[in-house]
Amino acid sequence: MKVIFFLGTVDFLLSAISYIYYRQNFGFAKTWSFFFLYLFLAANTIGSRILPEATPLFIVKASSWLSGLWIAFMYYSVLLALFHGVLYLGSKLLNFNLPSFKIACAGFALVVGFIAWGTFRAFTPNVRTEEIATAKLPPNTSYKIVLVSDIHLGRILGNAYAKELVEKINAQQPDLVLLAGDMLDERIRYVEQEDSLSPLAKLNAPLGVYAAYGNHDYLDRPTLWQQMLEANNIKVLRDTSIIVENNLKITGLNDFSRNKSNASLEKLSAENEKYYSILIDHQPRKIEPASAAGYDLYVAGHTHTGQLYPNRLVTKKMYKLDYGRKEFGKMTAIVSNGYGFWGPPVRTEVRPEMVVITINSL
Repeated sequence: MKVIFFLGTVDFLLSAISYIYYRQNFGFAKTWSFFFLYLFLAANTIGSRILPEATPLFIVKASSWLSGLWIAFMYYSVLLALFHGVLYLGSKLLNFNLPSFKIACAGFALVVGFIAWGTFRAFTPNVRTEEIATAKLPPNTSYKIVLVSDIHLGRILGNAYAKELVEKINAQQPDLVLLAGDMLDERIRYVEQEDSLSPLAKLNAPLGVYAAYGNHDYLDRPTLWQQMLEANNIKVLRDTSIIVENNLKITGLNDFSRNKSNASLEKLSAENEKYYSILIDHQPRKIEPASAAGYDLYVAGHTHTGQLYPNRLVTKKMYKLDYGRKEFGKMTAIVSNGYGFWGPPVRTEVRPEMVVITINSL
């Protein structure tokens, strides 16, 4: 209910501002037909999240697509209105006539084109590669890891999307796969309806598939969700560690939304010095404590780099590392901007990705 209330408030504010803007600049926006279409699209943003369980899946998907694209359209429409407003104030101060209709037309076309481009990008993820050398592995030892975060299986992203993800991961021939949280979007029932988890059981990683929980993984019956993941050959690490080949120690934390302290991180750091120690933490909020506790590799996701431009201006301020790779003392931190998306099926910030990490002995 908190999510629905938040989205409803944001949707109302964005819709109201953008409606006033379009009504001010376009004649067709003054008609009743436009008003009712606008009202339907705005209401669908919440309606798509409270559809009855018996609703056919194709209706759920259509409603979710409309909702997501509408949110992106409203967001950029408000930015357009603000930009136009600044130009208007400048024209008054400098005493010149502003071609408002032309600016509105050009702005509208730019908004639509930008969203179309972002929708294409959302479904064309990148493969980022990173290499790490360490003295903590035996000579001539190497591990290839695929890191994926923020898959967000649910109303929009389903079985076909999961199959494509598995094909791309398997093509990398990894030794192990790390899932850094938010495998689920919002509701388990949509995953069940489309059988979206079953493709992940076909991940080909000889040393295993390991996952930590993200904030979204707690939204709907987290114990059942863990059972479903593990039934599909995914080992869930919730404040637990596992030793792989007596060389790697993999630790997964409960998400920051459920455990803000560093107590588990520190407790689980015991014997870090004996292994190359990897920490999976969905939100990149504990990078420096992890470095101090002797972890060698810290992997995270969550940020989406803001997903919609220019929101990365915010995520850069929020986190020590919102995307990319950085060394913190002797520890390497790698943060992915995610493979899927939440809300709008649009990525106008950094392109979505999976990260292929090769760890070699010195």
